[in-house]
Amino acid sequence: MAKTQPVTIGAAALAPFVVFASFPLPIVALPAIGADLGVGIAELNLLVSGYALGLGAFLLTGGSLADRFGAARVWIGAMVGFAVFSAGCALATTVPLLVAARIAQGGAGAALMASSLSLVAAAVEPQRRAGAVALWGAAIGAGLSAGPLGAGLALEFGRWRPAFAVLAAVAAAAALVGVLALPTPRGVARGRFDLLGTVLLTVGIGGLILGVSWVGADASAPRVWIAFGLAVLLLPVFVLQQRRRAVPMIDVGLLRLPTYAGGLVAGMAMALSILSMLVLLGPYLQVVFGLSALEAGLWYLPATLLSTLVALLGARIGARYSLRIRLTAGLALSGAGLAALAFVQPSWTFPLLLPGFVLAGLGMGLANPALGAAAVVGVAPERSGVAAGAANTARQLGNALGIAVLGAIIHAGALASARHELPVGADLLAAGDLRGAAALTSADAVQAAYAVAQTTGVRLALEVSAVLALLGALVAAFLLRPRRPAPLAVPVAQPVPAPTTP
Repeated sequence: MAKTQPVTIGAAALAPFVVFASFPLPIVALPAIGADLGVGIAELNLLVSGYALGLGAFLLTGGSLADRFGAARVWIGAMVGFAVFSAGCALATTVPLLVAARIAQGGAGAALMASSLSLVAAAVEPQRRAGAVALWGAAIGAGLSAGPLGAGLALEFGRWRPAFAVLAAVAAAAALVGVLALPTPRGVARGRFDLLGTVLLTVGIGGLILGVSWVGADASAPRVWIAFGLAVLLLPVFVLQQRRRAVPMIDVGLLRLPTYAGGLVAGMAMALSILSMLVLLGPYLQVVFGLSALEAGLWYLPATLLSTLVALLGARIGARYSLRIRLTAGLALSGAGLAALAFVQPSWTFPLLLPGFVLAGLGMGLANPALGAAAVVGVAPERSGVAAGAANTARQLGNALGIAVLGAIIHAGALASARHELPVGADLLAAGDLRGAAALTSADAVQAAYAVAQTTGVRLALEVSAVLALLGALVAAFLLRPRRPAPLAVPVAQPVPAPTTP
């Protein structure tokens, strides 16, 4: 086993790299994708939330498959699927095809994420596991750096498709290495594969994520009611169905582990706050600050590279500080970074944004390896896939919720400001339709009003996300507080009977 450990650890780290490189990849490319496919940016929201849909809907299923068929087998199959669907994104000629490929890409990424942590839990000795999990966490930051930067480099040559093509090539090469080098023992989970539970959970979570993604655009639309209806109907049925199974897909007993419960809350708080705002800041940096796609990707580097560097020290930090300290500090620093960015003005330059990005990067670097450790520490190897899947499902639900809710806050704040700055065409301005608004008044007035309106909305969303991160830090600190040991039962001494005289 010792000879295969470097390959296993590398495979475990490569999964979050490709998954998180793909997640923000379209952010800086949205204007170019919209122009190429002939649609507005607002119609491309599902390129980001659709990926989160695939991740969130299939994470538990991917974990269950890893426990049953073996983490390495699922990792290889998922990496092949990721390569195929990334190529599908590169070749898509319409928005529906591109969104469908993104959702499928997210589904393959879900199996990658769940099986990667299961690989660590099953194949790496406990004394080396902290280093493997630290590398896993560092790969998240590296992926967040590579996605926007790769798209920006591709767009310097005028095309967005090569960014997806390169991702497909990386995944295909990784799958080939996995076939040649990874040991592929079968899983050890008991019982039959739960096909009914898989369908109920996947469609239910998918409906919830789609409903959250669509509700900001038009809460009364039939598709919103259908999506939420599926979630409300199927998720309770799934819970009831799982209670009747001897080996359920979700082990509720995991929530009794303080590290697992605290990690679940911390992961969702990170996704709701800093990860969602990184997505939403991309178009703002380009349109309001006038950055190119490559420049926007470079502006992210202080946060993402610092996150990677700090996470690489995760094993050493973990040896000195508890999960409670790392998760609480990570969320608190992320919240402080978001609060610093909440003072942003259209006239700001990069040095004024740098402190916020640095604090956010430190926070993510501290938290990501700790989240990976919290998902598998104390969990039996035969349940590690499901445990990792449930933890990552909470994070992706947080991403979908965060992007939808914070995006709606940005729109509401921008609309209120636009009605003050430019009453004529305020709705067009808040929606980002600068061409339509310019038809009603001068282009210079539209550009100035748009910068003020979008900044108002972004500042409001940054304030809300900072509060969410700080609340997450408080809740995680409470859940992960040391438990007092139960008092020892001290037997009460029995009185010695007085001697009797004959």
